Amino acid sequence: MKLIFTKASRAKAALAKTVAALVLAAAAIVASPLVASASAYPASDSAQVSSATIEQGGAVDLSVADGTFVPGETVTITVTGQNANGITFGMVRFAVETKTYSGATANAAGGLDAVSIHFPDNANGAYNIAVFSSSSPGDTVTVTVGSLPTTGFQSASLLGFWVGGGALVLAGGAIAVAATVHRQRKANA
Repeated sequence: MKLIFTKASRAKAALAKTVAALVLAAAAIVASPLVASASAYPASDSAQVSSATIEQGGAVDLSVADGTFVPGETVTITVTGQNANGITFGMVRFAVETKTYSGATANAAGGLDAVSIHFPDNANGAYNIAVFSSSSPGDTVTVTVGSLPTTGFQSASLLGFWVGGGALVLAGGAIAVAATVHRQRKANA
């Protein structure tokens, strides 16, 4: 059986190929904005802590913006830093070495309501808090923990200044009185 292609059949095949190419091009043009807007990564500032710097033994509240996670899914929180073994999440104390908490659940809007993270008294330095789930890489925030430096003067160290200052004022007053008396005596004499 020999196939014979005529000019008409070749033109139909070329037309079909052209139409198919145009349909694919149109589909790509329509789909590209949809693909570009479908981001698998949340905004880099989706996780927030109530304070970026706290004292030893303090606590921060961690929350994540809505839309970061799938509503109702399990969210994992990890904290990395010096003496992280003493960290507790909420009122739960963990006896394990790693400080990973997988008990948080994304809210109905896909965010994470505040989770309180309590740092131990011996906490010191920078702590990276990562929050993520199976559907989202989440975000990382840093909290710096340490004893805050004392600024200003302590009242006990000011006692010497008050006593010395008072003595100078009294001495100055005595000199002023003595000078006045001396001038009056000299004027009367």
